[in-house]
Amino acid sequence: MKARQSQAAAGRAHRPARRPTIARIGSRRTAGARIGGALALALLAGCATRGEIDRFSAVRDVSPREAFVMPGAGGPSILGVLERRYNNGVEQEIVLSGGGFVSSSNMMRVQFIGPVDESTSGRTALSERSLARTEIGRELRQEFPGVAMVRSPLYVQNRYGPFGYATGRSGATACLYAWQRMSGTDDATLILRPRGIINLRLRLCEAGASEAQLLSVMYGLGINAFLNHFSWVPYGAPPGPDAALGETGAPIYPVAPAGPPIGYTPPAPPEPAPAPPPPRRARPAAPRVERVAAPPPQVVQPLPAPVGPLVPPPPAASAFPPSAGLPAAAPASPGIPAVTAVGAPTAPTAGTLPATTRPPVAPPAVCADGRLMSTSGC
Repeated sequence: MKARQSQAAAGRAHRPARRPTIARIGSRRTAGARIGGALALALLAGCATRGEIDRFSAVRDVSPREAFVMPGAGGPSILGVLERRYNNGVEQEIVLSGGGFVSSSNMMRVQFIGPVDESTSGRTALSERSLARTEIGRELRQEFPGVAMVRSPLYVQNRYGPFGYATGRSGATACLYAWQRMSGTDDATLILRPRGIINLRLRLCEAGASEAQLLSVMYGLGINAFLNHFSWVPYGAPPGPDAALGETGAPIYPVAPAGPPIGYTPPAPPEPAPAPPPPRRARPAAPRVERVAAPPPQVVQPLPAPVGPLVPPPPAASAFPPSAGLPAAAPASPGIPAVTAVGAPTAPTAGTLPATTRPPVAPPAVCADGRLMSTSGC
């Protein structure tokens, strides 16, 4: 028995191994085909997908409509917006119109700090601590080189809270630099503390503008964006209603406020230089009228005195009787001595002129044009 058992064990030990069946070989081939197909599909998918373009610079130019802060109505217009992303927020530099004669342009720098999307955020972080006085002085020297900026000691606030500002002047150009920080709370001991922070800087220069005109831009600003996260609360808790509402002994009248809030009033443009006066046209010379002097009136010269011996008038009585047919002698004129028949003059009567007096002369005849009438007439 023992010999037979030993022979059987030896036979089993030298028995050849069982060959694999056709079913097993087919299953192994199917598994290898599946693995090869999966690898081929993975390679084809990797070749078919396109690589997404990324930029080394984190600064991007966005549309002015996507600006975080908008100026008030009538304020300076937005020329462009540069956006930079950080691992704890987003910063925008909003370029505004104007600038006066200062080298740098007008702009607003806005920082939204809070929980942002890690897939689109940058590698560096924005500072979350409050602004110090030394940093304000450094920013003023950096933003306005060569311009003496003076910080205002007055307390001012707009619709989002208090802010500070400094003013300066370079020739006829007035400059304003304002800064504001909005944060719900700065308590770092809370685990779920609000992380919303907004930092704002405004740099504005205008030629011929006043301090009130530049400061009015801060009162007209409006925030146009937010971070969609429950912990982003930069404005704090909303203020409650006025304690006088609904209380007795506190009447409220429908009276308009004392005056409208300060609005942006753009500076008046410089007056243009007066235009040179038009050349004066020479007036045509008036026709020269020659005045002809009227001929002087002709003065009638008196007749020259008679020359020669005095001729006595005819005698008063003729020596011949009237019956002889001769004319009777004319009566003697006054002052003329009578002549006798022989022709000798008689002695003058009382009231008559002496014999040497000249006889009267008849006035000359004068024509209508003032000339003397000649013997042939006028």
